[in-house]
Formats: sequence, structure tokens, C-alpha cells
Amino acid sequence: MRRWPWPWIAAGVSLGCAITLGVQFTANRLSTANTSAQAPEKPTTATISIKGDPEMGSPSAPVTIVEFSDFECPYCKRFHEETLPRLKKYYIDKGLVRFIHKDLPLPFHKNAYLAATAARCAQEDGKYWEAYQALFNQQNCLNCKGVSSITSKAGVSQPKLDQCSKNRQIAQAININTSEANLNGIRATPTFIIGPSTGELIAGRIIEGAIPWEDFERALQKILTTSNKSELMIERSGNR
Repeated sequence: MRRWPWPWIAAGVSLGCAITLGVQFTANRLSTANTSAQAPEKPTTATISIKGDPEMGSPSAPVTIVEFSDFECPYCKRFHEETLPRLKKYYIDKGLVRFIHKDLPLPFHKNAYLAATAARCAQEDGKYWEAYQALFNQQNCLNCKGVSSITSKAGVSQPKLDQCSKNRQIAQAININTSEANLNGIRATPTFIIGPSTGELIAGRIIEGAIPWEDFERALQKILTTSNKSELMIERSGNR
């Protein structure tokens, strides 16, 4: 039997390991490159038009928050219950923030588009925020009660809702909101754009998700400071 000298065997093993490691390294590099190509980074800022959208607060407030929301989204309901009351008490009611709602009804929420339509119908009668609150408060009943039953208590009658559901202007407003979201890479609800108030166009930072109040407030304080409105900031000790 022919025997291979040990130095040659060792060299062969080393060469084989080197080739294997080289192939694995190349495969990992290619995999990373493909993953990066398929998952582009999410945008961090956006510029949004707020003309004609429902608003809460003073038009002269130094900061504007634009909310993209879905009435059937559980995370939007969490924002409505946990964050919006504090935001309203400490910032909106004090003239520091103007709050704008935009519709982003997600296609897999079967009641979302009709709920957005019903709220827009209420807006025509000056009762948008009443409908907004009712729809989120009874989100779990959208299936059992129905949108029309919930919003009727907020002042939107069934005949008015039936008429509005065929109103092209309302449908156009909702579709424009959805298109704006898509153009700015916004896919999830709730998503917020927070920036200085600058008329009908708001340019600001994108915040995605129902983040804790402390993080939301921190972002607000930063914008208030950088927009040279620090004299309007309220004491931190009061924001609890």
C-alpha cells in the first residue's frame, strides 16, 4: 500500500479548508447583498400636505403632528387611549401642537375604509373628532355593531352615511391620503410626522408605531427647542 507523507496530507487538508471557507465567505457576502437589495432602509423624514384634513388645536401652534391611522388597527387604538389624551392635555390644549389626522385604511381591515368614510361624513357636520373617538372606543364592535351604528351616536345618520359612501370627494380625500403615505414609504399604522408648523406643507421626522408616551414627548420637546419656540415649552414636571 502506498503511503502519503504527512506533510502532503496536512497541506491538502489546509487547502481544502481554505477553499471551503472562501466559498462560505463569498456566499455570505452575496446573501447580505441580496438582503440589502430586497429591504431598503425606511425613510426617516417626510413632507406632507395637510390641506383639507381634519385638525385639532390652534393653527398657530409651533409644532404639527400628522397621524396616518386606521380605525381598525389595534395599535392606533392604543395611541388613542394611552397617548392622545396626554398629548391633548399638555400640548394641544395649551396651543403648542396642532394635530392632523390622515386616513391609511389597510386592505386587510375590512371595516377600515368604511370607518374612514363615516368619519369624513361627520367632518362635514363639524363632528369629526366625535366620530373619531367613537370609532376607536368601540373598535372591538365594528363587526358586531357596524360602523353606521357606532357613528350614528356621534351625529352621523344612516341616510347621511349612505349618501357619503357614494361621495367621490370623500373617496378622493381618503385615496389621496393613502397615495401620500405610499409616496413617502409609509406602510404601517399608526405612523406620525412631527415637524415645525409651516403652512399647508409639513416637513418632519417619521415616527412609526404606538411608542411610549415618554418617547413621544421627547420628540416633541426636541422640535419645540429647535424651532426656536422654547419659551412656549411647559415645565417637564407638569407632563405626568
